[in-house]
Amino acid sequence: MRCFKPPLPSGLRAGLLAGGLAGLLAASPAQAAQECRSDALGTARTLEVPFAQGPVGRASYRGTLPLARGEVVLTFDDGPLPRRTNAVLDALGAECVKATFFVVGSMVAQFPDTLRRTAAEGHTVATHTWSHRYLDRVRSHAVRRDQINGGLAAARTVLADDETALSPFFRFPGLGHSPALDRYAAAQRLLPFSIDVDGDDWKRIAPAAVMERVLRRLDAAGRGIILLHDIQPRTVAILPDLLRALKARGYRVVHVVPARADTQAALAALDAPQARPIRLALDRLGTRMAALRPAGERRRVAEEAPLLLRAGLFEEDPAPPPPAPAPRDQSRTGAEVRLALVADAASPGPSDRLAASAGPAPQAGWSGFVVVGVAPAAHGFRPVAAADAPRAR
Repeated sequence: MRCFKPPLPSGLRAGLLAGGLAGLLAASPAQAAQECRSDALGTARTLEVPFAQGPVGRASYRGTLPLARGEVVLTFDDGPLPRRTNAVLDALGAECVKATFFVVGSMVAQFPDTLRRTAAEGHTVATHTWSHRYLDRVRSHAVRRDQINGGLAAARTVLADDETALSPFFRFPGLGHSPALDRYAAAQRLLPFSIDVDGDDWKRIAPAAVMERVLRRLDAAGRGIILLHDIQPRTVAILPDLLRALKARGYRVVHVVPARADTQAALAALDAPQARPIRLALDRLGTRMAALRPAGERRRVAEEAPLLLRAGLFEEDPAPPPPAPAPRDQSRTGAEVRLALVADAASPGPSDRLAASAGPAPQAGWSGFVVVGVAPAAHGFRPVAAADAPRAR
C-alpha cells in the first residue's frame, strides 16, 4: 500500500487572517469544550503513548495501541494545506473531536499558520518526513536522515519546544519501513505510527467509496488507527458524515498524546538536516517565525546578546581581500548574529511597515532585533561594541 501525494493545486493561498489566527490562539480547550453540542461525537478519552510502547499499527508491526473494542484514533497525513486542512479542522471542531496530524516539513514551511491553528485547537502534531520521500526506496543514509529529521525540525521551528501539541510520533511515507529505518527512528527517539484501517482517500475513487471502505474495514477490525489525508478533497467531502456515522455506530474517539519527556528527548536527539535546500528553507521559516514574536519577546532577545555587525560594513576605507574565499553558506557555525531593522522615525519606510506587520509600532526609530541565523567570527562578524576598534591589518 502506498500513500499517493498529488501535486498541490494552483491558486491556493496560505495562512489565516491575522485577526482570526489571534482569536484561535487565544481560545482555550476549556472554551472549546463548552461550545460542544450535546449530540456531538466528542473525544471519549486521552491516551498517553510512551516511547517505550514501541512501533504501533498492524499494517506494519505486530502490535497496535491498547484500544478497547469500539475505540478509534483519527490520523491525517501530508498537510498542512490551508483550505483543506482548515475544512478538516472545522469538521473536527464541530464534533469536538481531537486527532493526530502527521505533517510534512516542506508543507509546514509554506503554511506555518495552519500548523499553528492545528496545535492551538488541541490536536497532536506528529511528523511525516521533510518532503514525503519513500524512504524504503532510498539508499542514501544522508537523505534518509535529512528526511526524517527535517519534518520534526520544521514543526519545532513553528511550535515552541514546550508546546504540548508537539510529539515524537512519526509515520513513514507509504508506510514503507525496514529494520534499519526503524532502528534509526528509535535512535532519534521517534515513535513510528503505522495504521490499522486505511480509507484509500489517496486513490482516485469517489468520496462515497472512501466512506464505505473506512466503515467496512473498521467494522471488521472493531477498533484501531484510521488513516486519512487532510490534503485530499475526498476526505474534506466525507468527514462530517463520517464522524456522524462513527457516533451512530457506537464508536468512540481516543486522542493520543506523547509523554512530555519523550518529546523533549526527541528534540534533544534531533539531527539537523545537512542538505542545503532543506537548511535554507528552515532558515527562511525561522526568520519568518521570529518576526511574529511579540514586541516584548523581541526586546528580550535583543537584551540577551550584543548586536553583531560585519567588520568593515560602515568603514570608508576598503577592507583587504580575505586570504581565502568565505564559504557562501554561513548559517550553521560560529556565534549567533542578530540583525536590526532600523528605520527613520520621521519618515516611515519599508522597515517600519515590516515591523508593524510583525508587532507593535517601532519605538524611538527602531523595530527590534530578529535572530536570522549564525555566522562565524572568522568571516568578519564582531560585536557592535567593538565596531569602533581598529581592524587587524
